[in-house]
Amino acid sequence: MGQLTCSPQCLAQAQRAVAAALWRYTDRPVAKPYYVRGCIPDPDPDPDKAEVTVALWTGPAAREKRNLFLLVPLVADGLPVPAAQVVAGIMRLGRGTHLFGSTGRRHDGKRVLSGRGLVEGRGAPCLCGGTGELEGPRGFYFERPGELKHYQ
Repeated sequence: MGQLTCSPQCLAQAQRAVAAALWRYTDRPVAKPYYVRGCIPDPDPDPDKAEVTVALWTGPAAREKRNLFLLVPLVADGLPVPAAQVVAGIMRLGRGTHLFGSTGRRHDGKRVLSGRGLVEGRGAPCLCGGTGELEGPRGFYFERPGELKHYQ
């Protein structure tokens, strides 16, 4: 998707923005039947291919609990992918059949699928020239209901 052309602080702000945007969908579906279970930043971020793993699950009312893990890039054409573009891409999951390739990674024992196609397009202008550091965690994950882990 391209190399990051602005600072690593810009990437941290993009991760915080994506985590904050996805947090809203932990208690309501982002794409039926999926709720957000987590937004996990890459533990060893490489600015050339920054990404997060978005964890989805079928929610508390589902008879059959299913998990879906998508690896979503945060850089397009050298610029951060806007949080709204990540959320909109995930919302499109509820509108049809999508084919995902495997990334070769695993999380919680499950395959992590490529979510690259969900956020294709242009990145946003750099966030690093703005009003300072966004607050909040770079990510979160519910290992079990009520067991929240924050990524700082």
